[in-house]
Amino acid sequence: MSKKNKQNAAVRQKHNEDVINELLGEIEHEPDIEIEEDVANLGEEPEDDVKIAETAEEGRAKRSRTFFAVAVVVIIMAVIGLISSIRFIANGISKLADNTELKNEFARFILPVVANDIAPFENETEITNSSKVSCSIWNILVNKDTSAFKSSPAGGILVPEYNVGVSCKEIFGTSATITHQTVGTGDTQFVYDEENHVYSCTNNMRLLNYAPKITAMSESNGTYVLTVDYIPPSVTMAVEGLGVTVEADKTLEYTINRWDKKNTLMSVRFISGQPDNL
Repeated sequence: MSKKNKQNAAVRQKHNEDVINELLGEIEHEPDIEIEEDVANLGEEPEDDVKIAETAEEGRAKRSRTFFAVAVVVIIMAVIGLISSIRFIANGISKLADNTELKNEFARFILPVVANDIAPFENETEITNSSKVSCSIWNILVNKDTSAFKSSPAGGILVPEYNVGVSCKEIFGTSATITHQTVGTGDTQFVYDEENHVYSCTNNMRLLNYAPKITAMSESNGTYVLTVDYIPPSVTMAVEGLGVTVEADKTLEYTINRWDKKNTLMSVRFISGQPDNL
């Protein structure tokens, strides 16, 4: 190709490029850079979205901790309530059991007095010596271990007068005094041997006049007031297990002072009925 033709071809090519550039504009390289950056950041969350997600996650974690703390408090309160309920029930059961046990203890304590049907009194000094001796010996026979006592010639046991004196103080108080003497009649007689300082005694519960039944009990500052029905033992044994209600011959009020688990009979008063020895 001649030199002139080459120049003409170059001019036409330049003209064509100018036309294309005018129609489309010149292609710059910056879009390629932006595309590369977009590709590099592909899969990454925008910074604002990350912050929002982190804030939401922190909120959920905070709520979870709050809910957990509340749940722990609720559980603790429930456990405390359960323990309190158990203690309340246990204390109630224990209280009922203690009352029953204490009533039984009082029944054993006053049995010798009820059995002898002694006259009501307001002070220990009003009680006759014969009643004191009789109550004191019966207290030994029904509430003490008599296995160490010697046998009497009549087939009973020999109770030392010292034990009788101690028994008297156990019932009527440490200031109670006693004059030793033979008491009772027939099979219920306790014969006093002044020389040997012993009582020859029988131990037959069928010979008792009455058995106590405590129907009410109240307490104030260690002083107990008992309502005691006097039940004939023979009647009690006859209807035992038959579901028959036993009527009391009479009802008396017993006042007992209890200190350091030791009982002292302070007084016996009428409520209903009349004593046999008046």
